[in-house]
Amino acid sequence: MDKQLQKIGAYWDSISDIYMDAVSITTNDFHYGPLVYGDSKLRLLPSDLVGISCLEIGAGAGQNSIYLAKQGASCLATDISNKQIMHGSELAKAEKVDVEFKCVAMEDINLESYGMFDFIHSSYAITFTEDPSEVVANLSRMLKPGGVFLLSTGHPLFTGEWLEIDGDNGLFLTNYFEPVPDIRYDENDNERIRSNFYSINDMSNWFYNAGLMIERVLEPEPININEIPEAERREKIPYYSNGWAEYYEQLKFVPAIIVFKCRKLGVL
Repeated sequence: MDKQLQKIGAYWDSISDIYMDAVSITTNDFHYGPLVYGDSKLRLLPSDLVGISCLEIGAGAGQNSIYLAKQGASCLATDISNKQIMHGSELAKAEKVDVEFKCVAMEDINLESYGMFDFIHSSYAITFTEDPSEVVANLSRMLKPGGVFLLSTGHPLFTGEWLEIDGDNGLFLTNYFEPVPDIRYDENDNERIRSNFYSINDMSNWFYNAGLMIERVLEPEPININEIPEAERREKIPYYSNGWAEYYEQLKFVPAIIVFKCRKLGVL
């Protein structure tokens, strides 16, 4: 693992415990990202999960893999953070399901080392790599013909700046084709990690160039958190944190998440 990837892994190791406490992610549904409905409503997963082989990229604590394992799938969950992998292993044990966890960067996952899968998925992780096109290409090689690739990631519109003009709130974008990255700094203003955003055109080209056929594209609206008592939100919203709840008034108008469901051409 090169120095930049080690730096990313160290960042997630350093915030892993805080992240697990601050963010509530269900294992009773397949989540797609902050404040949106899970697959029990969006219905993007393969129709039959029993016995299929699944690979999760940027899994964190592997909540989606744990959910799939509950449905009878065989799951490998990968993440660059060893501490996140440890949290996931403990969570899977508590849930009494068998999920294989490996600490590995998404850039280092390849067909030769890991084989092929029926279903590959990643939720809100792909933007932390410097070359998502190459990562998607590698994952496509690992997908069996007819297999499904499911990716949720940050929506480029959410990178805009919210302004109030003449009493109305609106979004200001300097350049849609070069969205502003989310850069996180340390106490000395040194960059620790960045999450890049991409136009929908660029993201579509990742899949096209990798030989994947896009079946569906979703820009899910947020769950109306105002209809759910605050004490119940962590239980009823698949992916929730107080920090994301502060963005709800914006998310009613601009999506934070885009979801792509793709299929590898060919016959199983």
